[in-house]
Amino acid sequence: MHNPKISIIVPCYNQAQYLTEALQSVLEQTYGNWECIIVNDGSPDNTEEIAQEWVSKDSRFIYLYKENGGLSSARNAGIAIAEGEFILPLDA
Repeated sequence: MHNPKISIIVPCYNQAQYLTEALQSVLEQTYGNWECIIVNDGSPDNTEEIAQEWVSKDSRFIYLYKENGGLSSARNAGIAIAEGEFILPLDA
């Protein structure tokens, strides 16, 4: 049975207050073969602190920091390192 890996890309800029809820929804879904790439697009809030908590909780969460370049740039940075067969954009 084919069980493709899904790469979930979560671009973040000034959305730290929603990040935990978004990542919890990823963790609670039933499909298990995924990676979740949290892309901090140079956000001045506490996005990095929250993301690092999730990375330490589950190795399927991956943290990526980049200079601010906008939503498309952040999403593309996540896609560039994604290993999944399918891409799922999930805005924080």
